[in-house]
Amino acid sequence: MRLHWYGSTNPQKVRLALEELNLDYELIRMDLAKGAHKQADYLAIHPRGKAPALEIDGGVCWESNAALEYLAVREGRLWPTEPKGLTEALSLMHMESSAFQDLAGVYFFNRVVLPQVGRAGDPERVAKAAKKMSGLLTVLSDRLVGNDYLLGDFTLVDCAFAPWLPVLDLDEHPHVASWRDRMMARPSWAACEFTY
Repeated sequence: MRLHWYGSTNPQKVRLALEELNLDYELIRMDLAKGAHKQADYLAIHPRGKAPALEIDGGVCWESNAALEYLAVREGRLWPTEPKGLTEALSLMHMESSAFQDLAGVYFFNRVVLPQVGRAGDPERVAKAAKKMSGLLTVLSDRLVGNDYLLGDFTLVDCAFAPWLPVLDLDEHPHVASWRDRMMARPSWAACEFTY
């Protein structure tokens, strides 16, 4: 199994999952600044030319949450099996990819990407995203009341959200802030070489 990886949020989700599952994998480090994701050989693996791509079992998961869900099914662990838990897991995974990611991406772009290239972020864009993000953080917070992780026990759903958490403003969401701290204290976090 090979993970085409860059140290940003979506690739980190998959790497976290692989580390949590204690799976052997080859890490292919991509230099996006040099256009590695736009080369013909990589486009044959990932048709959208993005990172990550997980080559596994003769196929490719080229969307990060698809990789998480595939790993969950393949491994049969760190994933709920009863209907109520499964419906919650899938709903949260799709909320992350359809709503949360877009808003969290505004924070990431302005607080991580732009400073890395010597440009200032736009606080107004972050403030606008924060207003919309509040409701989504409340959804997460409600699930964390009395729980260490989103579904009670740790699952791959936590991996889907975790890489975004360090860049968000969580003062008004203490349950989410505590969950972020628990995620960042896990051995998998250290193994993933987070630099933001």
